[in-house]
Amino acid sequence: MQLNLGLTVNDDDTVSGQLLLTAPKSVLKQRNPDPAVAFAELRPNIPSLPPGAETRYEDATSYGIQITYRKTPLAQFTSESVNLVRDEDLIRFSLPLDPNKYGGKFGQQDPRQQQAFMTLMAFEISVTFPGRVLDTNGTVTGRSVSWKVVANQPKPAELRAVAQAPPPPATSPAAVVTGNGSFPWLPVVAAVVVLLLVVAVAVVLLVRRRSRGAVPPAATTTGPVPAGTGAPPAPGAPAAPAPPAGPPA
Repeated sequence: MQLNLGLTVNDDDTVSGQLLLTAPKSVLKQRNPDPAVAFAELRPNIPSLPPGAETRYEDATSYGIQITYRKTPLAQFTSESVNLVRDEDLIRFSLPLDPNKYGGKFGQQDPRQQQAFMTLMAFEISVTFPGRVLDTNGTVTGRSVSWKVVANQPKPAELRAVAQAPPPPATSPAAVVTGNGSFPWLPVVAAVVVLLLVVAVAVVLLVRRRSRGAVPPAATTTGPVPAGTGAPPAPGAPAAPAPPAGPPA
């Protein structure tokens, strides 16, 4: 059987890609004329795979299943075979090639068959990470790591890779931390100081503008109105005395 896998780890801690598990039709038909039935009999020999949208796959020479991953949360991408996990600021990929995990159905009959089943397995894997690749036993191309393990050849104990991970998506202000796990107090304090200075300057400018634009109030008098101004007496006030009459003619 052959396992083909192409995955991309996204910045938001999700995984997208496809997994293809197939077997040659020529081998399947030796077990059963119906490839679907023969494949179903062989599949229990493969460790569990990360769950996803599964469909049937078939071409001229192979038959199997295809699993599609669309923004699958990284926390759910674990299985007995393929594993992708976040370890603080690292993302770790692993695919154990332990014969004890393969050929389980054959192993119930003869444990030696497990090693034979693993020898016949082929793997073609590619994983693209959001950050720089730090360690792997595969081939690195930029931020991608690939492995090609052919059938009937010695195999490593596992396929592995470690890459840098972006900061986890912040869900609240408390989730924002620096690289050493502490809250970034210095930038926050600096931002508050700048904001207070801006507010103080705005208040000073506003006060000055109001002071320059103010008009002094008109002068008012509190004494009696001079005579001869022609102003009528206030309602209810006694009339002013008439001037004395002149001498008789």
